[in-house]
Parts: sequence; structure tokens; C-alpha cells
Amino acid sequence: MTRIFFTVLALCAGLAAWPAHGAPPDTTVSGAAVQGLSFDPATGQFTEVPPPDGGWQAFAALLEKAAPATNTAIPLTPAQLTSRIAHLIDTGHAQDALILIGQREQALAAAAPLGDDVQLMYQKGRALGALGRHDQAIALWQAMTENYPELPEPWNALAVEYAGQGQLQLARNALNMALTSDAQFAPALENLGHVQMALAQEAFAKARAAQGNH
Repeated sequence: MTRIFFTVLALCAGLAAWPAHGAPPDTTVSGAAVQGLSFDPATGQFTEVPPPDGGWQAFAALLEKAAPATNTAIPLTPAQLTSRIAHLIDTGHAQDALILIGQREQALAAAAPLGDDVQLMYQKGRALGALGRHDQAIALWQAMTENYPELPEPWNALAVEYAGQGQLQLARNALNMALTSDAQFAPALENLGHVQMALAQEAFAKARAAQGNH
């Protein structure tokens, strides 16, 4: 029953179980390509080159040899990059997602933008959890709840990590904070129901054990 609870809890939060314990990504590799993307550290841009139309590969290759060197890559917007990262995590490529996140962080640090990329931080937490690096994920979610206490998503994600470690009281507290931020935040409402149910089951188990000792 407990295993089913944790599975449902993780699914409700959009943080399904992914491959555990991957090696830390090497985010210093220049021009590394991940899932069809290339990163240029000189510009801080991620680009995607559209493939030639089907049936014309040979002709396109011939034209490419004859044409002067030009950059036909299409730069991704921050929103498109965030969507690509989320898709990588959802499809079990959390390690690739973490590499892209690291490269994006490098580009942002070089550009010295105002403020943080909150969406990127959120996806990084998801990727860390997917790779089984739960302590790092918890540290990131905790930092986000301190810096952005008005956002329910980090509180909810933190609760999922706590619940996965069996720390149900901490999970309930985090979910209550998420609902303080947004009383209608559906994932936190559903997760709180599961946590309350698990706490009730623990209480009943302790009561039966206590009765059996008398």
C-alpha cells in the first residue's frame, strides 16, 4: 500500500521515477550536441538545424558543398529551450536535460542577466530527482521556497521528495505552504490527501501495536 501511495504521489506532482544515480554532467564541453541541439559557448545560444526534406538528402548535400559557409541553424528561444528540457526529462533523458541546463546556466552567468531563470531552476530540480540525486534536489527546492515562497510548485516538489524519503510530516508542512501560496493548486491538494491518508494509516498501525502490547 505504501509503495502504491508513493507511486501515485510522484505521478501527481509530475515527477515520475526515472533512472537512478547518473554521473554528473560535463557542462564544460564546447559545442556539445544533445538530442539534436548544439550549443555555442561564444554566443550562449542553442541552435537546431532543420533536416533536409525527405528524398532530397543527396541533392541537399551537393548544394551544401557548393554553397559558401553559412550558419543555417535556428536559435531556440528560452521558452522553447525550457520545453525541450521538460520533454527530455519526461521521456527518460534526464542526464541530457541536466547537460542542457548546465550549459544554459553558463550562458546566463556570462550574460549577467537581471534575476533568475525560475523555470530553468525548476527543471533542474526535476532532472536531479529523476537521476536519483534526491539530496541535491531537496536542497534546490528548499532554496527556491526561500527565494520564491509565493510559488506553489517548489513547495509541492519538495513535498514529493520528502514523501519519497518517508518524511510525511515534512511533506504535509510543505504541501500546506503550497496551498497557502495558491489554495486551488490541484497537485498539492491531491498530494495532501495522499499524505494525510498515509499519516492516518501510520497512526492506526501504532494504535494496533500499542493494543497488542497490553
